[in-house]
Amino acid sequence: MMPSFHLIGQMYRIEIAEAPTKAPEAAKQFWWNNRHKVPSPVEPNIYYGLTKTLDPSLSWTHYLPSIRVQNLNDIPDGFSGDTVPASLCVGFRYIGNHHYEEISELRAEALYHAIDRLAKENEGKYELLDSEFFVEKIDTDAYDGEYCQMEWFAPIRVK
Repeated sequence: MMPSFHLIGQMYRIEIAEAPTKAPEAAKQFWWNNRHKVPSPVEPNIYYGLTKTLDPSLSWTHYLPSIRVQNLNDIPDGFSGDTVPASLCVGFRYIGNHHYEEISELRAEALYHAIDRLAKENEGKYELLDSEFFVEKIDTDAYDGEYCQMEWFAPIRVK
């Protein structure tokens, strides 16, 4: 169960076909240049990437590279806020022997293939609702000089 929480970041509209390259670029841009403009972050060293699909028939998604905040009362100009609803979620953890900024298109695709495979294996028990939203989470303090971690969460429905 993932509790509800608030995020502030910079919203991008990303074509689904370009997401493996555009989303990491947007994430790095936000993290390096703009996260410090978000007032009073709850977890200043944890990156959140929120992907929302407004309509499954569209060829693009909204991507919010962001950090967690207590509330959405103080959103800076040029930034967006969003609330991740409390949800029953499936979570996956990627561990790589590289810096977290080196999570590449190939590494991300391998994670998504594993998620798809597990979702298909458990199709009778759960329905993966990643077409609604999913969240990437990287605790930059968890990088120990050798290994990084990225967590991925998406809502599920028990059948």
